[in-house]
Amino acid sequence: MAMGAEVGAEDMTIAETARHMARMRDESFKPIPENVDIYNKLYEEYSRLHYYFGCGGNPVMKRLKATKAEAGRSTEAASTHS
Repeated sequence: MAMGAEVGAEDMTIAETARHMARMRDESFKPIPENVDIYNKLYEEYSRLHYYFGCGGNPVMKRLKATKAEAGRSTEAASTHS
């Protein structure tokens, strides 16, 4: 894994790397019953965002990635012509 030589990560497996990077805690969170309506509203909004950005509702992420790739090509081309 490429985490950096300072931690000796070049010989780590993916699972070892994940354990090294994650900060797992032995705790859990319980919902507050009075807040169920708010949780449901938030879930609805996050679901809309997921659909909008992740499932084709709006291909903005694909356009942004394409723009980034195009900018990278432009930068490379400019540096070869200097």
